[in-house]
Amino acid sequence: MKIIIIGATSGLGRGTAELFAQAGHQVGITGRRMELLEEMQSRYPNHIFVETMDVTADNCVLQLESLIGKMQGVDIILYSSGIGKASETIDYTIENETNKVNVYGFTQLIDYAYNYFIEQGHGHLAVISSVAGFRGLRGAPSYCASKGYQRLYMESLAQTAHRCKHKIRFSTIIPGFVDTDLLKGQNYPLTLSCKKAVRIIYKALLRKKRTIYVDGRWRYIVFFMKRIPIYIWERML
Repeated sequence: MKIIIIGATSGLGRGTAELFAQAGHQVGITGRRMELLEEMQSRYPNHIFVETMDVTADNCVLQLESLIGKMQGVDIILYSSGIGKASETIDYTIENETNKVNVYGFTQLIDYAYNYFIEQGHGHLAVISSVAGFRGLRGAPSYCASKGYQRLYMESLAQTAHRCKHKIRFSTIIPGFVDTDLLKGQNYPLTLSCKKAVRIIYKALLRKKRTIYVDGRWRYIVFFMKRIPIYIWERML
């Protein structure tokens, strides 16, 4: 199997890439820091292909195209790039940077991948979204909105592919709290280790599951979150 993971220099993307490489799959990885990409490649020289990429740049699609060429094709493309920062003070710079990665970069690359898989005749598209994408949360408007955008975007693409009879599979990965740099210095309940989370993601991607709750307990929490009336939700937390 050939998989490309966009945003694989740290966290869930890096961990998932390592598991696929350890299992003998061909893995393409991208990120802005070439030294981290090359360090991973040196550990799995027969299985890792690298390409530097800034998902907010206008030429990021060219980098994805280049990586697919190096690998001579791809079966799964996982969009793992993501940023977010909670702040009681709403700062446009933070909100805009979040949208550049989680919305602009995501849309560019997922659209290219979708059309590539149509031309190829098959493929599997995946994204790491978040439980935060189901309701607005205090201090993180762009993060919540952008993760909801990703989830709904994939739902729309899946419906379009089904209607057009394209053989493309879709996976939306929904982590809760995972011990990565995104939560550095924070202490949240139900926090999973990154190691455990990537094992769940890896196995679920192999099974081509449509919706992947990284911690199954969040499936029930989200169920109740969505049913809280807005006038109560906005006065909580």
